Amino acid sequence: MLQSDGDFRRDKRVTVMTRTPLAMDSGSGVLVENSSTIDMSESGVRLRIRGRIVTGQIVDVFWNERPERCRVVWISPNDGSDELVAGLEFIRPLTDPYRRKTPPLRA
Repeated sequence: MLQSDGDFRRDKRVTVMTRTPLAMDSGSGVLVENSSTIDMSESGVRLRIRGRIVTGQIVDVFWNERPERCRVVWISPNDGSDELVAGLEFIRPLTDPYRRKTPPLRA
């Protein structure tokens, strides 16, 4: 019997699609603006990114004024585009992804 991807997950994923800037090197002030979430859980987030990112790298993800520190767990090419899809694990797991504030939409 085949098991679904969800059978191996620690936490339930929630679809959350929003632009999400990343700080690639903590304290450098360099933001990658071309990234967006696909989904998230209490323990991590999956996102699309245009830029360089490596497994094991620590990045800051910005949903609001306070960044969430994450570790890059896996990276995969996004078929048919120059984007990558990456799985990030929160250094400190969130307690409830539904309560996260999202930034205002940019015009």
